[in-house]
Amino acid sequence: MNKDKLYHQIALACLKTLREGQDGETEEHIQALYQSIDDAFEQQAHLLIVELADAKQRLHTIANLDDQHTLADAKAIAGWDSTPH
Repeated sequence: MNKDKLYHQIALACLKTLREGQDGETEEHIQALYQSIDDAFEQQAHLLIVELADAKQRLHTIANLDDQHTLADAKAIAGWDSTPH
């Protein structure tokens, strides 16, 4: 996942909160915005944790390959052809 996509998704969450919060007190707007930022960061962190766990499992599998496997097998396990989020 790239940094631009992460920032874009967090910015969208902030803008949505700002658009929806026109009727309350200023402090309520600020708290709602902070909560939106926290929620967006948590969602992004969860995606990164899932990607990390997947990469760890792939590396563990590659590390346990025996001599019967080729570099192509390791590349396939590593997901060289896969596309990240």
